[in-house]
Amino acid sequence: MKRYRTLEEAQIALIELLEEKGEFRGTVDELAEELSVRPEQIKPLLQLLKSSGDVVYEELEDEVIVRPASMMASLPPPVLTQEQQKEVEEKVKQGYKLIACSTMGGVQSRELRSALGKRITVYFRNGSKVEAKLKGFDRFCLKLKNYKGYILAYKHAISTIVYKP
Repeated sequence: MKRYRTLEEAQIALIELLEEKGEFRGTVDELAEELSVRPEQIKPLLQLLKSSGDVVYEELEDEVIVRPASMMASLPPPVLTQEQQKEVEEKVKQGYKLIACSTMGGVQSRELRSALGKRITVYFRNGSKVEAKLKGFDRFCLKLKNYKGYILAYKHAISTIVYKP
């Protein structure tokens, strides 16, 4: 009996497929086969990823076209200051792992899950940074805890996240 993926696994698989191929063109059944999900799960999956801003899709008669969404065109690019860039490079050399939320879209969930409960450094677009434990996350924000208490950080304001695996 065939094992079907969960909706979360299918989200990651679709994002990876789009990163690899750029877009998907085919029937709903072909996409379901590609992602190892049931065909009735495709439309909810696409709607979920569309609402999170990760993909855009069109339905034409019996074909579906799925493309990555143009990532946050109205926001400034995720740029680090030179000082922050050096700090991030140093941490990566020390074995830290890099999560660039602004550019990774839905794939970030897998990385954030592995960073739950760990100490992370969050670099913001405005040049500031916060070091804290990652307590939770959703599509829009991160819940962090440091010596000052709990912090809610919105993902659209984040440039880069670094943590030690």
